[in-house]
Amino acid sequence: MAESIYILGDEDRKKFARLVASAWEDAELRGRYESDPRGLLSQYGIAYPEGVPTPPLPPKPEGEFDITDLESAAGSSAPSSVSTVLTLTSMTGPSVPSTVGDPT
Repeated sequence: MAESIYILGDEDRKKFARLVASAWEDAELRGRYESDPRGLLSQYGIAYPEGVPTPPLPPKPEGEFDITDLESAAGSSAPSSVSTVLTLTSMTGPSVPSTVGDPT
């Protein structure tokens, strides 16, 4: 039986991007997400349906990043956006690479 997936809306993707960026910088927060992802999602204002697997935190990319760039990408509908990586990661698990190439 196939697992259900849940696609975050634009605002929730931005909230999730902030959570991800915070977890990349804070090991305690990352640990809290691993032990209680729904509780932390709720704390960040994201209502995630019961019965649907929560997305794992993607690995931190190499180099520096700016939270505004991450939030912008998370709200984008472009196929190579962070939201696509997060959605793909939630569907397939942590083996998905941290970047997705441009489809063109």
